[in-house]
Amino acid sequence: MGFKSVNEIEKFTFDDCVVQSFKVNEAGIILVLEALIVDSNNSQNTNYTESYADTTTVRLLEGKIISAKKDGYRYYDANEVLMEEVPDTVLNDEEIKNIINTCEGSYLYYIEKDVDNENDENIYNIGLEFIDEEDNTAADSYEIKVSFKEAIFTWERYLNRVQR
Repeated sequence: MGFKSVNEIEKFTFDDCVVQSFKVNEAGIILVLEALIVDSNNSQNTNYTESYADTTTVRLLEGKIISAKKDGYRYYDANEVLMEEVPDTVLNDEEIKNIINTCEGSYLYYIEKDVDNENDENIYNIGLEFIDEEDNTAADSYEIKVSFKEAIFTWERYLNRVQR
């Protein structure tokens, strides 16, 4: 049977989370994740301590992508003098599709409620970070704004407790 957590996004931690797949279809958005941390206060946490879930499927029912952006950055020298600044870049539909199709192996470092959301709608931001395979450092990061009706997290078993 496994475990099923409904609308408890805030009761998960995404620190080590890796995206296995990211799909958008007529039913919504489906993410398959590795190393998702189930918080101790999650209704499905039988360990009562932070624990890693096995491979987790996240279904955002009636999910739609509202917008996406590539995160900008500021580069400072050793004396904290700003050397370069690159602003956030809003992505078009084709660029969004490309990010979604190539995000396997990227890190999902947050799913959090959108702070600009004035209504009580389910509008969240998903943060993705890509890794440069040559030197294994952070490359580009993106924020994808989504809306959905319901968030369902399912997994079959727990792996081990989180050691911090």
